Parts: sequence; C-alpha cells; structure tokens
Amino acid sequence: MTSTAYYTLTEQNIVEYLSTVPAMGMLFDDFSALEVKEVCDGNMNYAFIVRSKNKDKSSVFVKQTPPYIKVLGKDWPLSRERMDVEKQALTYQAQVCPTMSPKLYYSCSAMSVIIMQNLSQHLLLRNALIARQSLPKLASHMSSYLANTLFYSSAFAEGNKYQPTKLSNQAMCQITQAFVFTYPFEGHETNNYNPSLCQNVIDSIQKDPTVRMHIGQMKWAFASKNEALIHGDLHTGSIMVNENDTYIIDPEFAFMGPIGFDIGAFIANLYVNYFAQKHTANPSSESYATSLLSLIETVWLEFETKFLSLWQKHDNHPDNTAFIGDHLGVELAHSDFREWFMQTILSDTMGFAAVKMMRRILGVAKVADVMQFENNEQRAKLEAQILRFAREMLLTRNTHRDFSSLNATHILNNDK
Repeated sequence: MTSTAYYTLTEQNIVEYLSTVPAMGMLFDDFSALEVKEVCDGNMNYAFIVRSKNKDKSSVFVKQTPPYIKVLGKDWPLSRERMDVEKQALTYQAQVCPTMSPKLYYSCSAMSVIIMQNLSQHLLLRNALIARQSLPKLASHMSSYLANTLFYSSAFAEGNKYQPTKLSNQAMCQITQAFVFTYPFEGHETNNYNPSLCQNVIDSIQKDPTVRMHIGQMKWAFASKNEALIHGDLHTGSIMVNENDTYIIDPEFAFMGPIGFDIGAFIANLYVNYFAQKHTANPSSESYATSLLSLIETVWLEFETKFLSLWQKHDNHPDNTAFIGDHLGVELAHSDFREWFMQTILSDTMGFAAVKMMRRILGVAKVADVMQFENNEQRAKLEAQILRFAREMLLTRNTHRDFSSLNATHILNNDK
C-alpha cells in the first residue's frame, strides 16, 4: 500500500514510491531499471517522466500537485484538491472524447498524484507550432473536442449519460481571475514587462477606460457564467500532438464556466504564434502564418457546426425536451435562439482570446512563442503588435460574425 502522508516527490524518491503502487507493478517488471527525468516547464505542479531502460521501454508520466503554486513558491499557497478536479475532468473528457484523452493508470488524493500515459510520440502543440510543423488534423480534432466537451456538459444536454459532476474549483478560479483578468491590468508586482516595450503601448491597455471596462465585462462573464464544464487552461502547452493524434492534458483548472473561455484560450495562442511567425526570419514563416489564420477560422466554423449538430440531435430525440420547449410547429423560434446563442459564444470567445493575449505580454506567465526572441527591442515590436490586435478584437467583438471577418478587418487589411 502507498503511504497516506503527503510528501514531495523528487527524482531521487519517485521510483521507491512507484514500487508501492500495484498498478505500476503490472507495467514495470524491474524497478531498478527505471530512469527518471523531471519536466521543469510547468507553472503549477511537479512532473516526471519515468521510463524503463529494458527492451520494452515502458514509461509513464507522473504529476504531483504541491500545496502552492510551483513557479511562485511557498509564499503562494494553493489547495492540493486541484488534482482531484483534474482526475474528474479527465474522466469526463475520456467519455466524450476518448481518442483525445491520455490513459489514466492511477491516482491518489492523499499524495495529490496522478499517473498517466506518457505521450512520448507527441510534442506540446506550442513547440510544434514554433517549429512550423504540419498538423492536418488539428482543426478537426480541436473542434470536435470543444463541441463534445462543451455541449454534453451544458444545460442543452440535460439528462444525457455523460453529464459530469458540476465542479466549482474555487481556488483555481480565483487564480485565473487574479492572474488573467486583474493583475496584468493594474500594474501588479508580479507583472513582467519587457524594458523595451514603450510605456504608451502598456498604457493603451492599462489606462484606457474603455479597454478596462471591456476587460471587466469579460471578468464578469468568467465569474458568472456556468454554462459547461470547461478545461479552464486550454493553451497550446495543454495540448500534445503529432500528425495523426491530438491529446488534451492538464485540466486542473476545470470548472463549470463560460463556453467561450476554452475556445478563446486556444485561439489566443494560435494568434500569438501567428504574430511570432510574422516576426521570424524564415522563408516558410509567412506561409505558415497564413495557414494559422485559416486554422483559426476553420476551428470556429467546425466547432459551431458540430455543436449545433449535437444540439439539434438531442432536441430531435423523442425522449428529450428542447431547451426552450416545444416549438408548436414554429421551428424558427428554435433556430433563432440557437443563432443568438452561438453569436453570444463567438463574442465571448473573441473577448476571452483578447484578454488571454494581453496577459501573456503584461503578466507574469510568458510563452515561448514570444520569449524565443531574445533581443528586447525585436520582441517589443512583436509584443506591441499582439497588444494592438488584442485591443481591437476586444473592442469590436460584438461586430463580427466569424473569425474571417475579424481577420479581414484587423489583420489582412493592415498587411496591405
């Protein structure tokens, strides 16, 4: 039996711990032949890859939640219950998107540990984008993941067999509200500014009352809309890919929240990489950047189509009741409601994407897409461009019918 007392796993003691887990005894036949590598790029948790040196090359990914935010240290305490939330979210995800969920081998609440499939044949999507890899199935996979996870946990699918527990995850929501919606816009001590980024660019976000009002609207939407079980941190570092597969990992921020938040978080990261490609001196960067705009447009359109298809299929089933009741022969009422709802989700998606882009430039949590530019002045040009676009997307989000319209107005016209 494993110990019920929490202690921090390290490269030195993790093999001994795994040897006490029965599920690991079924996977590894020789614990003395295991090698351990700590994965150090996460902000929240400790993570390790444990691999057998024997011929079978068996391996697992081990993740442990400390009672604080890892990147900020013990002065920033945080409940370890977020690992239990992650397990519940992964279990739900595996039900509605089984091909996009890593296999779970073991979890332990007392140790705040989860052991899962090591996706050794996959890269973080962020790294794949930076390397300009071709990912022909990404739009289809991500639109399906978003449509399935968000629809089946929504009120529109009430009573379906996948309906998850309505997670609240208050501690993690408070972190998001602070580090995404508040600190980056108030000059907080944790903010990390490029010294070459012009102050007037920063002020165009932090000191513009209209911008701040719109950011407040998005924070209120995040805090008040419990529309579906969302991943809560769906950036390109929470997605692992190769040409054929897409896996979603790390849903420790999951809770019942606004549908547009996951979509916006994902699309925000695609836009950040788009602008980074435009600043990269590589012959293929321009065409890759263009493909990212197409990817963004396709993800939204395919998500919308798939979400509406699931919705209509549910409403048409004889055992189900439509969300707004029987249309009494006036189907237009249902279609008009669905159109209004999807337009609301699009507006939220753009608003959340904008805030997510801004916080990556002004806040503490940076991304490699931007930080790969070591020259401060070069990086400042990129950061200013990202902030300008995010500002326009935030302020005009209610005027666009899709991302093609947004891109044509605020990107393609400006490139002419």
